[in-house]
Amino acid sequence: MTLLNTYLSRSLLLAGVAGLVMLTACGKKTDAPQSEEPAAEAPQKKGEGDGHGHGAEDGEAGHGEEAGGEKTTMSDEAAKAGGVEIGVAGPGNVDLTVDIAGRVEIAPEGRGEVRAWYPGRIMSMNVQLGQKVSRGQTLARVESSESLQTYSIPAGISGTIIEKNANVGDMAIDRAIYVIANPNSMQAAFYLFPRDAENVRVGQTVSIKTLGGNVITAKVDSLLPSVDPSTQTLTAIVKLPAAAAQYLRPGMAIEGKFVTSQSAANIVVPADALQTLEGKQVIFVKSGTTYTARPVQVGRQSPQAVEIVGGLEGGETYVTKGSFLIRADIAKSGAEHEH
Repeated sequence: MTLLNTYLSRSLLLAGVAGLVMLTACGKKTDAPQSEEPAAEAPQKKGEGDGHGHGAEDGEAGHGEEAGGEKTTMSDEAAKAGGVEIGVAGPGNVDLTVDIAGRVEIAPEGRGEVRAWYPGRIMSMNVQLGQKVSRGQTLARVESSESLQTYSIPAGISGTIIEKNANVGDMAIDRAIYVIANPNSMQAAFYLFPRDAENVRVGQTVSIKTLGGNVITAKVDSLLPSVDPSTQTLTAIVKLPAAAAQYLRPGMAIEGKFVTSQSAANIVVPADALQTLEGKQVIFVKSGTTYTARPVQVGRQSPQAVEIVGGLEGGETYVTKGSFLIRADIAKSGAEHEH
C-alpha cells in the first residue's frame, strides 16, 4: 500500500505539472492576438506618415514655386549697383529701323581755305598746323608781285588749322596756304545700297551710337541724286549737332539706325526688358524690393522696343534695364532650393 500510494502520488504530481504546462501554453496562445494589435496600428502609423508625406508634397509644391524662378528679393542699393533701372509701363512707339554705314566729315560750311588775293611771295605765316584761330585773325602776309605792296590775309571762319600747304618765301599762286575746319560743323555721309535707298527719306530720324555708348540723334538733311559708279550707292547727308564734336571726329567710320516707320502702341517696353524664363517671355514687375516674373504676350517689335499686348498694365513698375541680373538671381535662388 505504501508503494502504491507513492506511485499514485507521483502520477498525480506529474499530471499536475503537465496540466500547468498546458495552461501556460494556452495562455501564450491567448496573448498572441493582443500582441498583434500594435501591428494592426501600423497602417494608422503609415497613414500618419502618408499625411506627413502629403505635407512634404505641399512643401515641394511651394518649393517648386520658388525654384520655378517666379520672384526674388533684392535691395534697391544692390539693384542699383548691378545696373538695374526701373520704369513705368505706358504708351510709346515701335520703330522699325535699318542700319547703314557711314563716315563723319566736315560740313561744307565748316571748311575754309586761306588763299592769297593776288599772286605774290609769302612774307610771313603766323599760325601752325593744329592751332585754333578766330574769324578775322591775320594768318599770313603776302607781297603782291604787281604792286610790291604787302597785304594781310585773315581767317574766313573760326576753327582749327588742318592743312598748311606753304612756307615763308613760297609763291602764293593757286593753292590754299591754310585750310581751316570748324569741328562744331560736321555732317555724316551714309552710303545707301538700292535695297536701303527705297526706305530712306529726307526728315527721317537717325541714331548714331558712339564708342563710349552715347547716342547722337539727328535727321536726314538731303539725299544726293548721283550714284557712286564704283559702289553703286546713293549718299544720304545727315547734319550733326554741335555736341557731336565731343564724341566724333572727321574721317571716323560710324553706323546709323534709320527709323523707316513708327507704330504707336498702348504699352511699349525696351527690348532689353524682355527675358525668357522657363520657356516663357517675361517682364520683371517691381513691388517694394520684390521682383516678380510676369509672363507677357508680345506684339510688334523692333531691335529697340517691344509692344506688350497682354500681361502688363499701364502704370506698373518694371525693370527696363538689367533684367538679366534679376533673371540670374532668380535662377540662382531656384538652384539653391533644389540643392
